[in-house]
Amino acid sequence: MINRNLRNIMGCVPQSSANVYGMLPVTDVTGMQRFVTPKFTFPGARTEKFTLDSALEGISFGTGTTPAKETDYNLENTITSGITVTLTSNVVRMDGDSPYHEWTFTVTNTGSEELTITEVGYKQSVSCVIVPGYTTGMSAVVLLDRQVRSQPLTLQAGDAGVLVYGLKTSPPTKTVSGVKIVSWTYGSDEEIAAMIDAARAGTIDLQSDGGWTVGDMRPIDISAFTGGGGTSHAAQTIDIAITQFGDYMNCGCLFQFDFVEALATGQRMNATSTNVGGYGESEMKTTTIPALVAALPNWLQSRLKTFDVLASAGNKSSTIDTVSGNQLALRAEVELFGTTTYSAAGEGSQIEWYKRGATTRLKRSGRTGSTADWWERSPDVSDSTYFCSVGGYYGSASYYGATYACRLSPFGCI
Repeated sequence: MINRNLRNIMGCVPQSSANVYGMLPVTDVTGMQRFVTPKFTFPGARTEKFTLDSALEGISFGTGTTPAKETDYNLENTITSGITVTLTSNVVRMDGDSPYHEWTFTVTNTGSEELTITEVGYKQSVSCVIVPGYTTGMSAVVLLDRQVRSQPLTLQAGDAGVLVYGLKTSPPTKTVSGVKIVSWTYGSDEEIAAMIDAARAGTIDLQSDGGWTVGDMRPIDISAFTGGGGTSHAAQTIDIAITQFGDYMNCGCLFQFDFVEALATGQRMNATSTNVGGYGESEMKTTTIPALVAALPNWLQSRLKTFDVLASAGNKSSTIDTVSGNQLALRAEVELFGTTTYSAAGEGSQIEWYKRGATTRLKRSGRTGSTADWWERSPDVSDSTYFCSVGGYYGSASYYGATYACRLSPFGCI
């Protein structure tokens, strides 16, 4: 069974070493959870080998009989001695739209006892970073496939036999209650929309059935639009990430998503340098954000929930307003950091995605630009002209006057 490690790796978005927030977790052969980057060939020529070491990449045989599960991270009982193995054939062919890799081995029992091979596994080394801490330059060997054989190969001492191992290099199509199951990252817009609709109807569960997890990303195409003050935003592609499952402010959503990057062009919060009236009366909320919503792709726009957010009233007030009518909104300082530095208390609580550290708060200007400062909805509680922001260099708490053109990176509810 191709396990969830492969699904996680295939769902990763390549990121530079300074932006590890784009990586997803896998479990290595020691059982440790790690983040990986998919910069490898699957399967690659370097793994066309047999190993008698359970911790090395390659193909391994074992004697375990427990049925294969998606959560397996190694063979149940790897054979580490008593056999010699020769690769006699290595063929790649197409099985429908997917490559099928088939290895044929001649196996000799060099031991003194009967041996029955019941399981085969495929492991590959990937570059990764350990969690927590995001230390770069590490690697791990992960199990990508484990098969328990319906016809075991039994060899008497001194005998040789042939064992064929086949591996389809893309996950098989899966359906639940008639709904095609795809990853959040690689599914088509139509497939993703169908899964969301089925989840709202209670037919499937996006996490247990779909394998969707916090941190999964997918690209969306945003049409050109005009923000407040006549600011032109060009058509562009932005990645969005699942950032928390469950309802937000009783809006009935399945999960929240955030822009991974900020829009390429900066945008003011207000026409004048004031936070009076708070986020609810800002030009950002009343003009720019609705224009951005209208620029979203139809499949996403039509599935947005309308929700409330909490934000202080501005003008140095600690009064918390309920700002309604949002289909996209800016995050509050506390939702990003878990604490308040410049904002009033009471604007929510930290979102699961942002609990992973400062790297999740670093936002590029578009997909290829440098990291930049970006707006929060929180007014600076000690001043009447500033709104809170996230610093583009360290991802730290900051603030700017409301006319400053910070970047825009909102969230939404589905």
